[in-house]
Amino acid sequence: MSDRVEFIVVLLGGLCLSMVAGYVNTLMIVLGAPPVTHLTGSITRLSADIGQEQLGDAITVAVLILSFVCGAAVAGVLVGSSNLRLGRRYGLAIIIESALLAIAAITLPHSLRTATVFAASAAGLQNAMASSYRSLIIRTTHLTGVLTDIGFSLGRVISGKQRPGWSLLLLSSIVIAFVIGGVLGAIVGVRSGGEGLWFASAALALLGGGYFILRRVAHLGFVRNH
Repeated sequence: MSDRVEFIVVLLGGLCLSMVAGYVNTLMIVLGAPPVTHLTGSITRLSADIGQEQLGDAITVAVLILSFVCGAAVAGVLVGSSNLRLGRRYGLAIIIESALLAIAAITLPHSLRTATVFAASAAGLQNAMASSYRSLIIRTTHLTGVLTDIGFSLGRVISGKQRPGWSLLLLSSIVIAFVIGGVLGAIVGVRSGGEGLWFASAALALLGGGYFILRRVAHLGFVRNH
């Protein structure tokens, strides 16, 4: 696979995953849950709960954090490396993430807390699938690091130490996709409630299936050329 084709695949995949993350996070917040795609705020809330002796909420937040970590552990088992390289078992990881969101959708009418746990584990799995591409750190479920890298790169461009390139394009696209997904999540959350999680689950199922097909086609091309 050529470098250009690989970059296009990584770009499109990153955009889809980032959009799903923004969508799910905003939808869950609209439904009354805490953020599920990143943990800084949750850990701060846990600290405040412990300090104020709000043990019930502290346990809820601690379970959410643990669920996120467990999802990341699943990615570690399946993918085995944080360096993004096409050919690894990302398709299976995305299908499992889709299943976790489907379980969240099923449990949501009965328990928002349970649905939040499964949504957080799905986010942890996605976030850990790949954290670096070439020399670039990539996260698709939260934007602090992405925005930091954008600012740093812009500073280098302004100072003449770097030219605008693929890294700025990729990072900026991830931010835009996350925001668009968040807007859609807010709209769907208000109109459809928890049923909106099924859209995210279906989108991930299609993305995982598409990766399986891509991996198969690339493998057949490699075999024919050798």
